[in-house]
Formats: sequence, C-alpha cells, structure tokens
Amino acid sequence: MQEVEQCAAPEGRRERKLREAKLATQRAGLELCAEHGYAAVTVEMIADRAGISPRTFYNYFPSREAALLGEAKPTPTEEALEVFIARDDCSDVEAFALMMAQAWAASEPDRDLFRLRRAVIDANPELAGVNIGRISESRTHFAGLVRRRLEVHYPHLTEHDLELESTLTVAIAMGAIQAIAKDWMSSTDARDADLTALIHELFPRVRRLTRPADAS
Repeated sequence: MQEVEQCAAPEGRRERKLREAKLATQRAGLELCAEHGYAAVTVEMIADRAGISPRTFYNYFPSREAALLGEAKPTPTEEALEVFIARDDCSDVEAFALMMAQAWAASEPDRDLFRLRRAVIDANPELAGVNIGRISESRTHFAGLVRRRLEVHYPHLTEHDLELESTLTVAIAMGAIQAIAKDWMSSTDARDADLTALIHELFPRVRRLTRPADAS
C-alpha cells in the first residue's frame, strides 16, 4: 500500500517548549480532576499546579475543558490528503483510517497522558458530554475530507449519497481507530507504538466482519 510521511517543518526550540508547556498544563488539569473531580477543578488550580499564571493558561487554552480534553485530532497534511484522495489500493474506509493513523502517529501521542485523559473522561459524565460534542464537530470536518475522495472516484453519486457515504466512511473508520487506540493505550509493548501497522493488522478483521458469515 502507498504510504506518505506526515511531513512538517522541523520543530524549533520555542515551539518545542510551548508544546511541552501545554502538555504539562493538560497533565496538571487531568491529575487534579482525578484527585478532586471535574466539577471542583478551576483554571486557577490548574495554573497553580502547572506553575503558570491564569493569564498564561488562557494563552494556551480557551477554556478549562479545552485543556482537559487536549488538542483536537491532528489534521492530515495536504500531501497526505492528496494521497488519500488518489489511492486505489484499498477501500475508502481503510484509506481514511490509514491517513488518520499516520497523522496521529506523527503527533507523537503521549500514552500515559492518553490513559489519564480517558480515565478522567470516563469518570466525569459532564466532561464526557463536552467531548462527545467535540467529536461530532470533528467528524463533520473529516466527512468533508472524505467527500473530496468520493467526488473523484464516484462522480455518479448524488448529493444525498455523497453526504451519507462520507459520514458512514468516517463513522466506520473512526470506530476502528478507537478500537486500535484502546489496545495501544493498554499495551506496554513499545512495538505497539506503530499505529499505522496496527491499522494494517486490523483491517483484515474488518473485511471479515463485514462479509456474510458463510462467505468463503
């Protein structure tokens, strides 16, 4: 299968320090939520734990919820999007899942922070509700990316079909990625850090599960 690196400009010292400071602020907020519960945690508490001022906190994040939920899913590069639109060696769903897994891997996700965030979201329904709203918004955006591929490969599709199939593609692919993320989060094996390889391993199962049970 054709792959593409998520190319980005080399991270400078200033950018690296900002990224590390934002991660430290996220971790501080999540640790406080784990200790005291989401409702009890304030921006001032998070800033104090992170060793920054509330004003600096708002330079990093627009709200308490934004810090706790972290950055939105990485957006694929334009180069990766072009490969996704053009590739014809796998299904639409698999092509989208691979593109997103590559973008996620390129962002160098912190496994421990991911675990902590998942535990805090699961323990706090109010925060989980905010997260669901954000997921819905991101899926609408990603459906727009999928639509660009469908318009190229299936020019006969109607407006209704394009909307339906782009939404369905994202739903199936993101469900697969969530399954991968759960395994990745719980694993201690460094080999499992290769998220793209995990997607490749998963999709033979997806193909089997979407065939009739008696298919050869």
